[in-house]
Amino acid sequence: MSSLAPQGSLTVVEFLEGGAFQLAWVLTPPAQAGKSLEILGETGRTSHLPTSRVLASQSLPDPGDKTGRLATLAELGARRQSLAETIELEEIWQTLEGEGLEFDYELLAGLAFGHDPSPDELSATRRAILTDGLRFAFSPKAAIWQTAEEVEKKRLIKARKKAHQEFVSLGAEWLSLSLAKRVAPEPPEAEKVTRLLVDLAVNEDQAHDPRTAKELLREAGLPTTGAGAFEALVAVGEFQPRENLDLRRLDVGHAFTDEEIAEARRLVANFQFQEPRLNLTDLPVITIDAEGAKEFDDGVSLTPGPNGSWSLGLHIADVAAVITPGSLLDETARRRAASIYLPDAKMSMLPEELTEKILSLKLGLERPAFSLLVELDRYGEPQKYSFHPSIIKVGRQMSFNEADELLARDAELQQLNLLGQTLLNRRQEFGGQNLTLPQLNIRLAPDGQILLEKTNWDTPARLMVGEMMVLANHLAAEALAKDSLACPYRYQEKPRGPVPSLREPRDEREALAQDLSLRRQLGRSGVSLNPSPHWGLGLASYTQFTSPIRRYADLLVARQLRTLADPGLTPYNHSEMTNLAFEADEKHRAIKRAQNTRIRYYLTLYLSTRIGEEFTGLIFERQESRARVCLTDFMLELDLFKLPQEVRPGREARLRLAQADPQAQVLRFEYVSLVGQETQSQDKSH
Repeated sequence: MSSLAPQGSLTVVEFLEGGAFQLAWVLTPPAQAGKSLEILGETGRTSHLPTSRVLASQSLPDPGDKTGRLATLAELGARRQSLAETIELEEIWQTLEGEGLEFDYELLAGLAFGHDPSPDELSATRRAILTDGLRFAFSPKAAIWQTAEEVEKKRLIKARKKAHQEFVSLGAEWLSLSLAKRVAPEPPEAEKVTRLLVDLAVNEDQAHDPRTAKELLREAGLPTTGAGAFEALVAVGEFQPRENLDLRRLDVGHAFTDEEIAEARRLVANFQFQEPRLNLTDLPVITIDAEGAKEFDDGVSLTPGPNGSWSLGLHIADVAAVITPGSLLDETARRRAASIYLPDAKMSMLPEELTEKILSLKLGLERPAFSLLVELDRYGEPQKYSFHPSIIKVGRQMSFNEADELLARDAELQQLNLLGQTLLNRRQEFGGQNLTLPQLNIRLAPDGQILLEKTNWDTPARLMVGEMMVLANHLAAEALAKDSLACPYRYQEKPRGPVPSLREPRDEREALAQDLSLRRQLGRSGVSLNPSPHWGLGLASYTQFTSPIRRYADLLVARQLRTLADPGLTPYNHSEMTNLAFEADEKHRAIKRAQNTRIRYYLTLYLSTRIGEEFTGLIFERQESRARVCLTDFMLELDLFKLPQEVRPGREARLRLAQADPQAQVLRFEYVSLVGQETQSQDKSH
């Protein structure tokens, strides 16, 4: 710092603050000047400045009051900045090439102004060097000359920073206007803005460029979180208020591309029954599906034989004959992994131009199928079986409800039902279970109303079709294992603890409690390339090929089975099947999680209008401090804590809905009392 100011004047110092030059009056009396100075800065605020940070000082007449002092600082700063803008640094930089690397500011100021510099000119030179940031690197004592390569590198960095800031400013302005519901023209890089925000909303913890996305949100006045990104995307019309982030994470497009649809139509138009196929059009094939189904991918035929035996045909849409490995639609199916059914959307694995046309086993039409023909004795024991590419013609088509209604007076359905019961009894003899828990289904009415329905899986029609598909999948696993063909076998380990002793339930309520408890104790399930027992089904080996329209893993197995019927086809080897099957299984599990999450979201949304209402829950497990309860109206399972001792499995309890937050997926119920027992409401929360 220079000498102290004379009488009637004060010292003005210059220093750097936040990367910018600042001016201030020194208020510290000369006798007290030490390592720290009390200063009055340009903002009018007094503070302390270490003397080590002072770049330059100058004695100036003291205006006498704060207003005058601030005006002097403003005038001085403006004058120095104006002078800085007149300096031609390019010319000075070129002049000093080869003269060294470090130059003091007095030398540079002298070159800039052509004479010994004044304090203002010296300050202007420092300011010009710092602002330019290209030709010289700024340091407090001297400027460092930069090479041409260094200058160009800095120029590019500076240009990128400027472009980035312009991008953030324009993007944030667009978001702000959209949030305020004002006319907001899209900026040139609106697509990039939305892409960054979608990435943050969907993959908050693993977003590719969270820093830029958060800059956009911060400048737009939004929380710098996935929730903030979601709000912004709704405002600009990229997201719906009920946007399904799980689908975004799965990266499954709602619509098929024009190329995929064109390929599906081409396959339908060009399909012919060219390969050797067994003509089974004389068999009495029947399909039984859900109400309103448009894709019919499995049918059954049954002919009673002597001594209570049966000739059973299980006919599956021959997707493997139409979709060849490595083709466009094969890659589509592999990427999607499975059809997705949600309350507010359906995304098929394959285009409906195929699944509702040539691959759909429609009434009265000849269709390509892959058929399992099996001879069974009166006990449901397979005597012999074989797989064949075939041609079939469906003679009867009905829904599960229609089949149940017709059962009492329809001889064909009665035979199917008898075989279904026989197959179930046989599985149960080997330890198989029959967990037919109801399932909650949610759909949206055209007006947006949320409609809740429960599907009961223990009806005769569902049971007989299900048992025959289990048989087909078991025999497929057995056949592939026998020929040592690679196959994704589905296994289930034994229960983690002792299998509960299941006594004959007294009523439907007790039976449901037993099934709920048993399901909770089931062992781990998964996929293996080695035949492994499936405890729940009571089978030594099991796979799935009966839904190749809807599951890619089933299509893989169907292709392997076709090689049994046609030795000219090349099966997948162990390595290929490992890669494809485990990838499909992982994606399918993610899809099931997404489906469950969406059902939970709409159930929570539905219940959010019923806060304070009471519901009935069935207690099916009890430990010291926790009980597990199922709200049977919704098949919703939850935990309750700190309950009276009389709350035991098999009892029903009244629960009050305390909280329902769809976005956070929070449902909280409070215990009220046991059904039929008057108690005071207690705050026992979920």
